[in-house]
Amino acid sequence: MVHLFKPTSYSFGAALAVGATLAWKLVSFANALLIALYFGAGKTTDVYFYLIMIMGFGLTFLQRMNAAVIIPEAMAQDTQTPNGGRALLNVFLYFYILLAVLLTAAGFCCPVALGKLLSRFDLAQLTAERGLISLGFLLFGLQLLVAYLTAVLEMYRRFTAALFTPLNALLPLVCLLCWGRTCGVVSMIYGFLAANAVQAAVFLCVLKKELHWSFTAWGTSGWHKKLTANLVSNQAIELANIISSVLPLYLLSGLSAGMVSALNYARQLADSPTEIFTLRVTNVSKIQLTESAAQKNWPQLNRDFLMTQHFVLFLLTPLAVFTCFYAPEIISLFFERGNFTQQDAHSAANFLRPLMAMMWFMGPILMQNNVVAAGRKVKESLPYALTGIILFIVLVPVTMQIFGAYAYPYTQAGCCTVSLFINYLLFKKHFPQVEYIYSLRAAARLTAVNILALFPSALYAFFGPRTNAFFTLLFGGLIFLASLWFLSQKSGDWTLFTRQFKNRF
Repeated sequence: MVHLFKPTSYSFGAALAVGATLAWKLVSFANALLIALYFGAGKTTDVYFYLIMIMGFGLTFLQRMNAAVIIPEAMAQDTQTPNGGRALLNVFLYFYILLAVLLTAAGFCCPVALGKLLSRFDLAQLTAERGLISLGFLLFGLQLLVAYLTAVLEMYRRFTAALFTPLNALLPLVCLLCWGRTCGVVSMIYGFLAANAVQAAVFLCVLKKELHWSFTAWGTSGWHKKLTANLVSNQAIELANIISSVLPLYLLSGLSAGMVSALNYARQLADSPTEIFTLRVTNVSKIQLTESAAQKNWPQLNRDFLMTQHFVLFLLTPLAVFTCFYAPEIISLFFERGNFTQQDAHSAANFLRPLMAMMWFMGPILMQNNVVAAGRKVKESLPYALTGIILFIVLVPVTMQIFGAYAYPYTQAGCCTVSLFINYLLFKKHFPQVEYIYSLRAAARLTAVNILALFPSALYAFFGPRTNAFFTLLFGGLIFLASLWFLSQKSGDWTLFTRQFKNRF
């Protein structure tokens, strides 16, 4: 353990995190394929996936508090006094332990009532799945604790904590293979619980043995008004975010059976690049930006912001453009077998296209959020952030009523576009040192290059031989990549990307 959990560089940390998350997502994708094969898209999978997505939104809600407020504040206090931020970190550690206990108690005492409160599933369906719901609340509490411990370890550059990420998919896979046919989809929850319990125990041991952590040193002496303001402002933004995430899912739960499952299968593909690459790279970059902001080194912060965003978008944009065009073939190739019907595949493909646009938007949005957190301007960002979120909350019930379930991700993508322009006003006022407009122009150039590169591949798809989905994707992808390489060399993006890649790795 002494050799595994040692401080590492940001570049190595990013590479390690990406590698571990890639392994996690590959096994997670195998899990999704097995669930589709065993159970298809029906009432039971709807409840399971609904729970998983709701837990994901709640986890994000508190992870962003960790990333945007708690960790930057603790780092600032450590800069002023060695280990000065640990008392504050312990306060939140005990908060998460207490929260895990309360969630578990609530889940086991009144699972059906909570399910009825949080969804539009009928009472009979919720009663049948009460055991699944109870275990889901226990899992949620453990996930919150593990996410916080991971953030603390990464603050101290213990990025090797990411090596445990694949357990979150590997143990559920083992449980699904062993007990899936007899216990059903709840066997996945058993695996998730085991994985999170292992991580919580290991991470607490690392704090004690590697960082010589004192769990009795806690208090509010490092608390101040600006921290309170940033905390309240950040969670106001995140509360609006979680409402905007849960609302469309809540509306979907009242529609035809299988719709929530179809959304989840599409998200398995659309969220993978964000979880494997975008979140990991931007999380490491956030610590680097925070150090530059603490030292008032704004030129370095601006360079890191622009370089990281270009690096991320250079890899995300081809995935988004290609998948949007070939969504039916991709869904058919991966999922259309066993109990997963052609109608299920059609529904998943309709969700996948706009979700890939959302995947692209996560690059600029996360980098902008990192700058705000690094500069500790969360309170100042509140009105700008709420404007875009409230716009979505108001629009999505209307668009879904008029255009149906698939309007949800399209509305979300449209509101993200508006938010990029709203954030220009925020950066102009509070971060004039950051070349915000240049970052948008660079993103637009990358998008235009990728769309142009898609034309030869699209012509092949329309007029080429009608083979199976695998060969259509293979030859279409090769044509697209060859065209993209040629055009990105002409635009200068390839040279810029390779230079950044060498600097990082």
